[in-house]
Amino acid sequence: MGVVWRTLEPAAAVEPGGIVLSTFPSAGLAATIAGHYIVKALNLPRIAIFEGSDAPPLAVVQDGQVNPPIRVYGRPGLVVVLSELPLPAELANDVARAILDGAEARKARLVISLEGVMPHPSGGPEGEPVAGAPAGETVWVAASRSDPMFASQLERSGARQLEDGVIGGLSGALLVGAIPRTTPVAVLLVSTQAAAEGFPDHRAGASLIEALDRFLPELKIDTGPLRTQAEIIEKALRAAMRAHPKKPSELPPEPANPTIYG
Repeated sequence: MGVVWRTLEPAAAVEPGGIVLSTFPSAGLAATIAGHYIVKALNLPRIAIFEGSDAPPLAVVQDGQVNPPIRVYGRPGLVVVLSELPLPAELANDVARAILDGAEARKARLVISLEGVMPHPSGGPEGEPVAGAPAGETVWVAASRSDPMFASQLERSGARQLEDGVIGGLSGALLVGAIPRTTPVAVLLVSTQAAAEGFPDHRAGASLIEALDRFLPELKIDTGPLRTQAEIIEKALRAAMRAHPKKPSELPPEPANPTIYG
């Protein structure tokens, strides 16, 4: 049976021409932070779940509601596939297929996957900020379709085109799986900073949302509270580290991030 997208609220399912947004954990938890913030800011109800014999046997309880690890929130024109738990590598292709099948069956016009990545190791253009994004929060874009019209649409996000690199995990599976399909996939990748110290990067999550806002102006999501939260968390972490300095070996482990190499 694998993993399948099961709609709970047919009336709220993806409408033709809508967007499917994929947000799974990666470096700095940027994509997960962005996904949760979008769901909360737009007050999106849960409309579907992912289930099947290969789905992780876990329950996530939030505000008294029991959820599977992977579920879908949405409104007409936009749905968010969200998970707080890292996806095992052996499930990436199955989950990608379920997302693409669900998007195609509902005639979505585009699947967008959000990813956090470690800062690019080399200098040059890759390390420069994108237009409209704060310094140090570089955003890239890669797409399954290379035609000029689609590329010009993606330019609205302000993200840099990823010319060379390897994208792994769910985002990589989505990109490759979409090649023979009618519904294209675009991946927005943000360079995370706090991830290098093992902490969530709220600013990177805000950068992903802002890139989405530029690409989809109808979203109109204010990321100010998210950036304020990032400042509060960072101040608290710095204060804690000054009060209790730790050796490098005692710091939280760096999150695994096989998403991009280049």
